[in-house]
Amino acid sequence: MVEQGYLSAAQADLVRQEPLQFNTNTFPIRAPHFVMYVSSLLEQQLGVDALRQGGLRVTTTLDLDWQQEGQAIVQRRLRQLKEDRRAPLSRRVDNAALVALDPQTGEILALVGSPDYFDDRIQGNVNAALSLRQPGSAIKPLTYAAAFDPARAQAAGRAPLNPATLVADVRTVFPTREGEPYVPLNYDLDFHGPVLLRDALGNSFNIPAVKVLQFIGVPALVDQAQRLGISSFVQTDALGLALTLGGGEVRLLELTAAYGAFASGGRRVSPVAILKIENRDGQALPGMGPTGPGAQVLSPQVAYLITDILSDNEARVRTFGRNSLLRLSGNRPAAVKTGTTTDWKDNWTVGYTPDLVVGVWVGNADNASMIGVSGVTGAAPIWHDFMETVLHNTPAQDFERPPGLVEMEICSDSGLLPTDLCPYRRQEIFIACPGQACAPTQADTMHQRISLDGRTMQRATPETPPAYRLDKVFWALPPELQEWARAHDIAQPPPLAEIVLPAQTAALPAGGRMAPGRDATLASGVSLTLTSPDPARVYRLSRAAPADTQQIEIAAQSALPLRELTLTVNGRPLWQQQATYASAWWQLQAGEYTFQAIGITTAGETIQSAPITITVIG
Repeated sequence: MVEQGYLSAAQADLVRQEPLQFNTNTFPIRAPHFVMYVSSLLEQQLGVDALRQGGLRVTTTLDLDWQQEGQAIVQRRLRQLKEDRRAPLSRRVDNAALVALDPQTGEILALVGSPDYFDDRIQGNVNAALSLRQPGSAIKPLTYAAAFDPARAQAAGRAPLNPATLVADVRTVFPTREGEPYVPLNYDLDFHGPVLLRDALGNSFNIPAVKVLQFIGVPALVDQAQRLGISSFVQTDALGLALTLGGGEVRLLELTAAYGAFASGGRRVSPVAILKIENRDGQALPGMGPTGPGAQVLSPQVAYLITDILSDNEARVRTFGRNSLLRLSGNRPAAVKTGTTTDWKDNWTVGYTPDLVVGVWVGNADNASMIGVSGVTGAAPIWHDFMETVLHNTPAQDFERPPGLVEMEICSDSGLLPTDLCPYRRQEIFIACPGQACAPTQADTMHQRISLDGRTMQRATPETPPAYRLDKVFWALPPELQEWARAHDIAQPPPLAEIVLPAQTAALPAGGRMAPGRDATLASGVSLTLTSPDPARVYRLSRAAPADTQQIEIAAQSALPLRELTLTVNGRPLWQQQATYASAWWQLQAGEYTFQAIGITTAGETIQSAPITITVIG
């Protein structure tokens, strides 16, 4: 330009010194993440050379109207989260993904990988629908499906669990391979006492889910997930009980397809993006397109139980309320589950009707925490809006109930057959499996009418005069729920003079396997238990705090009436009294210490707790 006289030499020097500013060249493309996904599939199936030659006509499964609706909903809901004036200033919520599948065919109807493919500030070109992220509680239905399966239970030599199985939602210490105690907490940081598995899954309680996984074993969940299409659970040895709370990473596309199996009656749903590929002559290439119905990887009965729980609005009331975004308008049947990681980095909502399954993930591509954004506040609004939009003006469908199920009345708080003492009853659904304990057969023993001596409020004896006798109905809870009962002022029966254990308190024999034919419950039958400290816990003394303030609680609970209860440390008595519950404070000292509880029953029998060893570092 200098040579042509358009610029002087001085002007040209100034231009050379000016830094270059590059502008992103956005090319006209709709559904870019889906297009890139299809391109990668074509490359895998046909090879790079065939794609370079061109001339192919590819027919995909995408519904472009649904895709655009999904994109708009994702952008709108993320914008609302960002504009929330109540949110912490440090909160950042940049990304979300959505996948919609036909559960009967696996066809991908919408795939939104991010709110904006071309936004480099949020790493928008990262396809979050295919990225590995932690699912939180959204993985729990797979755990329960494995636990409810009678065939899997029979092969493992245990009884199947069912929606009426009782579990104690109390503080629980689980052992790990590393020897460190694992103490999970519920999302609301509360303990809910006796809970049936329908309510445990519906309300997404964490402690019951871990107990269920401990009962069936981690390999059972891994196998169930793999059968349903989860490809990322491969290093079984590295996975522990936290897997049921989202400790293993999954892809949104695969998890959505796994839920599709519940909607399809237990058939595996393999995502399909390409319907047909034609060459330049219009001839369809063989071996391309849908492959037909998937294999039966879950019994229709188990799939229906999960669906029935996840679509039961009453089963989730304690956590989500009656009018949450998990409900669709017009009472349209929909089964749905949320998930939130403890560090707020990922939240999910995955749910389905008989003809549509939709999964939503919300988070940040760089794994930054979204402070205070949960599955029900982040992902659920997107899921709800998309379902309402695309299903508008379509008739609601009920989930088809397969044969092989029975409906029975149960006592609502024990899961057993109701007696005249049971205050609350409801109907429950069970799998019909003759020869296995798939449904309760025992009458309720938790509600007991006991004759008391009105002068002492202890159990009446044959010598108690009729004028002083009075009857009272107690809600008798198993041993591990006694502390919860005390904390909630639930009166328990006075101790027996002779030892008689209710049937439901002896559910899990040694080794964690349940005897065939016994009603399933995850309540323990241990007679004497140390409830504190946690096994294998390591404590460190602080030089900044006075020694006499560095103490831990040593506590024990007995299921039997005791004449004497002693707490010991390294074999020496620490506390002794006539009681069924003991609590004492012990001052920390450097070294290794073993604690144990020893009791003498009213029948003169000596019982002992399992020892617990801790380490104190000076």
